[in-house]
Amino acid sequence: MTRIAILGASTYWSPMVCTNLMSRFAEPLEFRLIDINPRALELVSQWGEAANRHFGRQDAYPTFLDRGAGLQGADAVIITISTGGLEMMKADLEIPEAYGIFATVGDTAGPAGWSRSIRNIPVFAAFARDFERCCPHALIANYTNPMSSLTATIQQCCKNPTVGLCHSYLQTIERIRFLLDLDDTSGIAVKIAGMNHFHWVVDFSVNGQDGYPMLRERIGAGSIADLMPTNDLDSQGKVSIYFGSGLMVELFDTYGFLPYCGDRHTAEFLPFTLSGYPDRYKKDNNKGAHHDTVRYCNLYRTTYADRADPYARREGQMLDMIRGNADMRKMPGEAEPAEEAGIIRAYLTNGQFVDAVNHLNVGQIPQLPPGACVETLGVIDGLGVHPCVVPDIPAHLVELMRPQADCQAWLVEGVMRHDKDLLLQALYRDPQCACLKPHEARAMAAELLAANRDYVAL
Repeated sequence: MTRIAILGASTYWSPMVCTNLMSRFAEPLEFRLIDINPRALELVSQWGEAANRHFGRQDAYPTFLDRGAGLQGADAVIITISTGGLEMMKADLEIPEAYGIFATVGDTAGPAGWSRSIRNIPVFAAFARDFERCCPHALIANYTNPMSSLTATIQQCCKNPTVGLCHSYLQTIERIRFLLDLDDTSGIAVKIAGMNHFHWVVDFSVNGQDGYPMLRERIGAGSIADLMPTNDLDSQGKVSIYFGSGLMVELFDTYGFLPYCGDRHTAEFLPFTLSGYPDRYKKDNNKGAHHDTVRYCNLYRTTYADRADPYARREGQMLDMIRGNADMRKMPGEAEPAEEAGIIRAYLTNGQFVDAVNHLNVGQIPQLPPGACVETLGVIDGLGVHPCVVPDIPAHLVELMRPQADCQAWLVEGVMRHDKDLLLQALYRDPQCACLKPHEARAMAAELLAANRDYVAL
């Protein structure tokens, strides 16, 4: 029986991860659920038993509080943890607000991502040591953000084949389909390069024809905004993360290439979007919710309060699925994750699978520093993860990518070496901090480090 360890068996991700894997593996699987929260383990295990009944499967769901025991002999490991949980994310978001920086997501770049990296990197280094000891041949698939710094940490600390995964690539392809009014995505081939949550479409084709000329012909003398939906509410009446995409429009009209279409993530890689006390307003949807929104490009923010309510509802949602009162496949309103199931199957059966991969830069983006973790397409087979080289990235796009490539590399090195000065250099380099004087950045760093004192000592 194939043994797949889920490190961080939370009620949030586990049902989606497990059902995705079921779709690729007809044979029974052993899902090794590993977590420090006994209640979460109990719920996910009960969900697994209900899933077996619902799908007519015979998968096993053993639970482990002991990480080493759960990893022993695993064939693949999926990481979905959050060190410090929601309470620590509150500090990540609210401390920078006092310095005029208002993150939209706060899990990848900017001072919030810096803080999140600092407390997670030591944890991931410990994971990597366990991988080498307990399951040295297992494929490691990381979903935890900040994707770049944490995937880099694993790769630098163990020899296991490792990949960072995100569904943003699939969203980019879907956005191209929408812009060109295609029936489906089957004819779209895309070349992407950049960082997780900040990749750019360097080139694409549709049924073998160059895509950018097709797109520019469709735009004509106008703007790509003319092709975008005007309603920024999704089909459930909620403010959509992806529709609207005012920042994507702005960046395409400015730089001539398509960025990742998730404006709320993209905004956190730029110096002119969320910093310097941006003008904000409350955006209402027709369900009575009020989203704190940056007026520039209508970038709505997921605040601590926005996150607290869904967290509180998760146990009830899990119980509904266990009792058969809710969809077994995923939590309500959640997007499907990337194709970790296809990647794991390709590795274990020596097949081939192509997807967007986050991986240490070993030359796939020659213009960015070696050792930075970058996002390109890659091939996964029985030997591991093979990133595709993208040598022809326009220089102006490379320079947009470079600051965060530097920041993430310096973050990993700084934490691993206990080098506080290098960590400060990473913060100074971050585009969101361009509005701060050096002494202000240092003061903010001191507050963030104090908030993380239970997780890292520098």
